[in-house]
Amino acid sequence: MPLVIAKTVLPDASKFYLAVGRIFGIGRAQGLAIAEEVGISKEARVADLKAHHVQQVVALINERYKVGDELKRSIRDDIVRLIEAKTFRGRRHSLGLPVRGQKTSSNAQTARKFKRHQLYDVK
Repeated sequence: MPLVIAKTVLPDASKFYLAVGRIFGIGRAQGLAIAEEVGISKEARVADLKAHHVQQVVALINERYKVGDELKRSIRDDIVRLIEAKTFRGRRHSLGLPVRGQKTSSNAQTARKFKRHQLYDVK
């Protein structure tokens, strides 16, 4: 039976630290750090984990990391805050254009294409 952490299914055949890296908000490096802290081998597969290791990992992730839907909600709230404050970055987000100073004359075709759609519901 596949293991589910933070609404993410971790495949049994993959190595644990790589599988934990699939969780939104945790990458490979953090997955390796979690595995080392809990005492799971780098070569251990998800199917080989014992129940107490799984409980330790879930407790550690819930305690230290903002992952999954909680992280997505936080990111969306930050963007909405920028839009409501009418900052330059907020305007770029609401227009669907690049936010971090990239040029738009030759690049950002995809961003300009998606500009037609309403991205954030702010009044």
